Amino acid sequence: MNQSTPIPPPDRQRVDEQIAASIADAILDGVFPPGSTLPPERELADQLGVNRTSLRQGLARLQQMGLIEVRHGSGSVVCDPEGLTHPAVVEALVRRLGPDFLVELLEIRGALGPLIGRLAAERGTAEDGEALTTALNAVRDTATAAARQTADLAFFHVLIHSTRNRALGLLYRWVEHAFGGREHELTGAYDDAGAVLADLQAIADAVRAHDAAAAATAVEAYANASALRMVLAYTKGNGAS
Repeated sequence: MNQSTPIPPPDRQRVDEQIAASIADAILDGVFPPGSTLPPERELADQLGVNRTSLRQGLARLQQMGLIEVRHGSGSVVCDPEGLTHPAVVEALVRRLGPDFLVELLEIRGALGPLIGRLAAERGTAEDGEALTTALNAVRDTATAAARQTADLAFFHVLIHSTRNRALGLLYRWVEHAFGGREHELTGAYDDAGAVLADLQAIADAVRAHDAAAAATAVEAYANASALRMVLAYTKGNGAS
């Protein structure tokens, strides 16, 4: 372990979250390999330029994420991040690995799309159809990209509920939560209200018509189109060319 390697100081906003993010990045960079021990609290607080209370809150976040294990008498022991699936760990990987890893997550999301559409069309009830219409209208009524993004997620919650597949719901939610903390960078994907609404309308129409093939195609098309918009928004937000 190279304890002399500096860790970038966190932003003063949301200090505990920034502390966790800074140390998580160091772990993902191999500064603190699996099985190693983080520096003592006083030393770590000095490196980060924070007080020990904030540091402990940040360390608690890392422990919740599963990136460290606090052992009495041994300090904070680093866990192997590759063996973890906590959404916050995945978000840290997105932050560290950038658009390439984001694309990999979006590939999973895209692969689930046809299954979601097919099952929703096959199993959805009249009540589900009404709920989907309400969710679509909520997207249509939004005035900002951020509000549209939130309404879009709500639409997909209704759609996935229509599949009556709880395992699928959990899996999709994990992928969705993996984008946690990226909303400010991905929101640009929802700037074009017309594109978002046209694709969601196609999904809703196919599901309400119980046309499984059309619903599968519509969800896949939207997943692919929105994935492209997300990657473009992410790279633009991070100053990539």
